[in-house]
Amino acid sequence: MGIALNKLKIAVLSAFLVAGAQAGAATTALGLLGTGDTEFSNSFWSTGTFTDYYTFTLGATSGGVGGSVLTTDLSLFTRDLDVTQLALSGGTLGSTLVDTDASDGFSFNGLGAGAYTMALTVTVGNKATFFSSYGAYQGTIHAQASTAPVASPAPEPADFAMALMGLAGVGFMVRRRRSAR
Repeated sequence: MGIALNKLKIAVLSAFLVAGAQAGAATTALGLLGTGDTEFSNSFWSTGTFTDYYTFTLGATSGGVGGSVLTTDLSLFTRDLDVTQLALSGGTLGSTLVDTDASDGFSFNGLGAGAYTMALTVTVGNKATFFSSYGAYQGTIHAQASTAPVASPAPEPADFAMALMGLAGVGFMVRRRRSAR
């Protein structure tokens, strides 16, 4: 009976380790980003380096993306979780943009409409000498307003005033020539 109990313990421990090792291999679709915050997150039970992928779409009225990533440790022993890199590719980008210090927020400007992939690389260390600990990150991302000028669909009141002044000037000149004859 003691051997069967030990095998059961090993099987349960192995299942937790496999589940924890797969925790960092997430690909999540965030959809069309708006100006409000869209949240993303993941949690880790094991040590290692993981890259999570988040896909999203920017509409024509967006000029880029911005956001932040916050790491937390919800255990008695610290897990030492660090966001080491945030990379953006796809859409109108010719090459991948990389931010190696996303701890104070991130911002990618000058992006056109299209589908993008954000790769978030996290390194999970283990400062604890025993017991498993739990670490997580939570982030937000939002579309930034376009900085490109937008053409007005209707003439401005000043345009009408200038046109009327020009017509009045031409009418005055025509009337003056006729009275001079």
